[in-house]
Amino acid sequence: MSKIKNILGVSASLAKAGFKLRNEGSYIGIFWYLLEPLLMFMILLGLQRIINAEIPSYPLYLLLGLIMFNFFSNSTSQAINVISGKVKFIKSMKIPQEALVISALLQTTFSHIFEIILLGVFMTYYGSSFLGMLFYPLIFIFLFIFSLGISLILATLGVFITDMNNVWRVLTRLLWFATPIFYTVKETGLTKVMAFNPLYYFITAGRDFVIYQRFDMIFFIYLALISMASLILGLWIFERYKNKFAEAV
Repeated sequence: MSKIKNILGVSASLAKAGFKLRNEGSYIGIFWYLLEPLLMFMILLGLQRIINAEIPSYPLYLLLGLIMFNFFSNSTSQAINVISGKVKFIKSMKIPQEALVISALLQTTFSHIFEIILLGVFMTYYGSSFLGMLFYPLIFIFLFIFSLGISLILATLGVFITDMNNVWRVLTRLLWFATPIFYTVKETGLTKVMAFNPLYYFITAGRDFVIYQRFDMIFFIYLALISMASLILGLWIFERYKNKFAEAV
């Protein structure tokens, strides 16, 4: 238990330092984090009639899908070089290597909070109820755990595979189109395919709970199982190879 507290404490400290460093010298600071999802949201919203005009509360449907996918994409992408890029730091200071991966996710969580505030602004504008928002923290915890498991795997692969950044960039782009962010599954007939896309469950649960106030405990069970499976696999791979990180880089 003390080891877990130590890892979380170091992770939080590294995340805060990294977050401040990224915003240092910036004129608009944290608003840079909102620029990408906001621009993508405006572009896709402008194409609403071409893409889909039948989705209820489409602007909120689109925005929530974008920011949830962005959290997964940004956090996992940052995790790839978190070990390979800090070998000297690891050798000079005895810190839990898991803390470096967790800190990458916490940094993305800070920016995600501002994106959720942006979603709240749009929900107010469109007159949507905030009741479902009470369940989002639980859904996000599952998404965080799932992303952490994937990040641990990618951080390990990043040490041994030089081009892992490029590989993951291509895969996340494909995953973006394979996830119902700006369209619905029913329209594409990809229901069976989506059964193998974990992000489909997270984003669908988020929309059902936050936007449409549809509460289904089955989705919570799915998210819990997917998250724990990802975390267990990620920890197993990371623990198996972490002693070889310093030698491999």
